[in-house]
Amino acid sequence: MIICDLHTHTKFSFDGAPDATPDALCRRALETGVSHLAITDHCDINGEVEGIYTPYAADEAWEAMAAAKEKYTGRLHLSLGIELGNAHQYPAEAAAVLKKHPYEFVIGSLHNLTSVPDFCMLRYDMMTEAHVHSLFNRMLDETLEMLSFDGLHTLGHLTYIHRYVTLAKKPFDFKHHYDKITAVYQKLIRRDIALELNVSTLWKGLGIAMPTLELLKLYKDQGGRLITVGSDAHSPENVGKCIRKGYALLQTAGFSEVMVMEGGQHAMVSII
Repeated sequence: MIICDLHTHTKFSFDGAPDATPDALCRRALETGVSHLAITDHCDINGEVEGIYTPYAADEAWEAMAAAKEKYTGRLHLSLGIELGNAHQYPAEAAAVLKKHPYEFVIGSLHNLTSVPDFCMLRYDMMTEAHVHSLFNRMLDETLEMLSFDGLHTLGHLTYIHRYVTLAKKPFDFKHHYDKITAVYQKLIRRDIALELNVSTLWKGLGIAMPTLELLKLYKDQGGRLITVGSDAHSPENVGKCIRKGYALLQTAGFSEVMVMEGGQHAMVSII
């Protein structure tokens, strides 16, 4: 079985651990049996343009990733990637980021609504159920908009907001949003963009993945085939964590393969 982790962060992410160098992540990948690794540091373009986040050191990060790729050639499939956040909010600036270097793997993520703080900063414990559903609906609308941006390989943690709703111990029924989630899935399929299974919520003990098993089954029912799996590690110790649990969820949902990157091209590998 091939173990892949296509969502990891180094010290070049604003929230990455100081010891999380590209080399350290590669060493950890080999220790844990990961054969396909993508380094995907944060570049939330809205935060950079608006002066909220420290700008991503693209050149320095690229050099460090490239050096690691050369060092581990023959031992590890390393993809030089980026997690591009909220690209639709500043599309010209986001496109300029992708032109700067020949990124081999691009995660498209939505961390906040336009002119609204990151979903992790909101107080769900103080919200009504209707308010939470309204936010989720708006998130799906912006996700559909974001998926029109060119250059994305996978859609990161579709249900990111659900992580924080769960932490706030609020119930949430996805069935209210099946129509719009289905529209997201159909657009992914049309544009040949994968759906990410993000397992960080599993190794953090929340008991769910992003998206949940329920939504993985819905994706399969819609004809979805392309799935990437990522730990969302921000430190070396978490590289590869719970990837196998993610595979078990995918098998339960009816999937037998996941997408990996090899030489800048996607390939399908068995998880059975």
